[in-house]
Amino acid sequence: MLKVLVTDTDMPSFEIEEGILRPLGAEVRLAPSSDETTLAAEASDAAAIMAGYAPVREPVVAAAARGGCRAIVRYGIGYDNVDIAAAERLGVPVANVPDYCTDEVADHTMALLLAHARRIVEANDTVRAGKWDIPKDRVPRLAGRRLGLLGFGRIGRRVAARALTFGLQVDAYDPIASIEMPGVSAVKRPDQIYETADYISVHVPMNAQTRHMIDKTALKSMRRRPLLINTARGGLIDLDAVTEALGSGQLAGVALDVFENEPLPEDHPLRSDPSAILTPHMSYYSNESEPDLIRRVAEEVARALRGEPLLNPLTKIRVAARA
Repeated sequence: MLKVLVTDTDMPSFEIEEGILRPLGAEVRLAPSSDETTLAAEASDAAAIMAGYAPVREPVVAAAARGGCRAIVRYGIGYDNVDIAAAERLGVPVANVPDYCTDEVADHTMALLLAHARRIVEANDTVRAGKWDIPKDRVPRLAGRRLGLLGFGRIGRRVAARALTFGLQVDAYDPIASIEMPGVSAVKRPDQIYETADYISVHVPMNAQTRHMIDKTALKSMRRRPLLINTARGGLIDLDAVTEALGSGQLAGVALDVFENEPLPEDHPLRSDPSAILTPHMSYYSNESEPDLIRRVAEEVARALRGEPLLNPLTKIRVAARA
């Protein structure tokens, strides 16, 4: 039997993966631990790897390469936890699922924006406490307000489409993607968004260049005390700097679904800050999106095991033909 290694998981079972891979003579095995030493040992005889959240760095990739691993496939859109450069150098194809859960994340982003703008959480808490107070002077009309998008890929575009229906003015910055959507204004620099936006939403990939792109300098440029939304990657913002900016009034609020260290520590000040809306890294999730992701990851692995080209390659390496 071929071994397909799962680095780590929060899925309830491997029923979908096994249904797709067993007919190819493969069995799914969950690593007993996700530390690097264990993953390297487990990768040494894996025909393929399905990567969850655990880091898959060069030692793991090197062990996989020595064992003839046909592919590493990431459970998700982001792939910052996989050493792509090492995989390219060592000849291990890597793939992801770049276009799943895009509507879910866009919906969640807008839900966070609306919850803040309409003071939904605060109003709910007031009613539950037996009161009946409207948060007057703190509920702006959305139409005419300005949303700035940092990143205009699949998710950023969907957020823009939703925002425009609410009458928001939308500006977008993306150094790579083309920004051609009626009603959306392209800007050349992030600081143009920082200076003018009432709401800022982050939708860029996590890498060395974007890590902590929202830092003290960026925060000081935010002229209109915006709401900062992050449904992308926790490491894109310097959480200490953001927490300080919220306390000083530089930010009107934060709405965060992702954190650099998860779960957010129980004693973190944001947990008790009424200006913070926090969700537990769930923007990707819907009843339909999770099984869709699992199926597509397993199908990508199946292609690799059959010696077929990957559908969503992140490396330029061709999958070896099956012997």
